[in-house]
Amino acid sequence: MIKSRGSDGRSLVTFVLDPGVEAVRASVCGEWDGWATEAHPMERAAGGGFQLTVELPAGRSYRFRYLLDGERWENDWAADAYVPNGFGGEDSLVDLTALAEEVPAVTGATRATKAAGAKSASKKASAAKATTTAAKSTGKAAAKDPAKAAKKGTKKTP
Repeated sequence: MIKSRGSDGRSLVTFVLDPGVEAVRASVCGEWDGWATEAHPMERAAGGGFQLTVELPAGRSYRFRYLLDGERWENDWAADAYVPNGFGGEDSLVDLTALAEEVPAVTGATRATKAAGAKSASKKASAAKATTTAAKSTGKAAAKDPAKAAKKGTKKTP
């Protein structure tokens, strides 16, 4: 069984059955699909076994088993754990809680882009504040002495 992080907080689980099960057909059945026997037929792998990738929500564990040739139930030899079921046997367990806790990696390029965006936003905010302050002080001066305000608002360039 191979677990990886998928899109939208989901996990990809590749179920792998060894050729030693000696089956013609195989399906993965689990609590995520109501134990439907036909919902997830497995594909024949090059080495003679079977495999299938299923997308499941991360953050919890799921019971599952393999149905071989429509009549024989088999557990996963590489399951994370086994839990008793109501039929006198055990179900395999795939644990996806760790995948939900992983935080997506932030690359150096992403950090640089975010930092540049933050600096740009900070510069824009400072410029807007300076413009507002200048307008306020010119407005105050205009109320007191309109001629002085006109001179203060216009800067001479050398």
